Amino acid sequence: MSGSKINGTMLHRLKLRLLYAAALDKDKDARKRKIRAIFLAGLYTYPPFFAIAYFIAFETKAISIVFIGICSAITCIPVVFYAYAKGFGTPFLTLFQERRKEFLWLAIKIGFIYPFFLYFMILGFVEFFMGYGVVRAAMISFVATAVARDGFEIGYYRARSERKTISTFPDGESILPYLKSIPLNTLLMGTVFICIGGGIGFFLGSYFDKPTHQTLLTGVVAGIMGTIVYRPSSLKMRAQFFLWPAFTMAVTYFLALAYISKMILKIPLTPPVELAILMALSSTWLILELQFVWCLKWKMAG
Repeated sequence: MSGSKINGTMLHRLKLRLLYAAALDKDKDARKRKIRAIFLAGLYTYPPFFAIAYFIAFETKAISIVFIGICSAITCIPVVFYAYAKGFGTPFLTLFQERRKEFLWLAIKIGFIYPFFLYFMILGFVEFFMGYGVVRAAMISFVATAVARDGFEIGYYRARSERKTISTFPDGESILPYLKSIPLNTLLMGTVFICIGGGIGFFLGSYFDKPTHQTLLTGVVAGIMGTIVYRPSSLKMRAQFFLWPAFTMAVTYFLALAYISKMILKIPLTPPVELAILMALSSTWLILELQFVWCLKWKMAG
């Protein structure tokens, strides 16, 4: 159980789409229920969060920004409970009595940690990438819809899997055992890619000084490496995989890390060093998760 605590913030999203999406994609009724759950999550979380954001919407202090993120994450806990029950197809109270420990981990990981990270990603996109001010009440609605989407899909999958409770979503497979036993050739390949990402960031940091350019550069570089790591079978699948999840996830990681580094922690680094570190971290995060998911896919196929 302890090993399951170490699980990538977005890893469950990769698992849901790359490993378990087929059944839900074929179920028209479930897809309609998911859309409804997502819409209601965004609708009902907007008013309470607007009340919070109204008083500190124009704050620029790091502590206030973090406080808003904590509030957004707490707001998403009932959202993930609601969506999970809808996806599972069983009333919440019935499920809660059967799976209290699972709901505890669901609240912590998908209901709190996941939206807290997404909050910084959205801030990074709006303030760092776009250079706009923030309407934070609208942002939490976006975060809540993402949580509702994933909560529903997790519940849908869990209803069709073994009835055991888990702490790592959606399948109980933690990345920690994989990290402890990475094959040497895989480790070397990952290390090379990470060094490439950091090196490109360092040498181009002085030229790619605009946030938009840095974000897109990271997405392209890490996205290409992630696609190579996962090894899609056809050219069409490689193109699709590059766009999502490789490029999209790399950009997501970079935006959140860049916002935390630049706007919250305000670490004094030179542009080349800063971009090198952010690109290396984003590449490392993406590559390790994709290697792990590919390993799970290979085991499922075998």
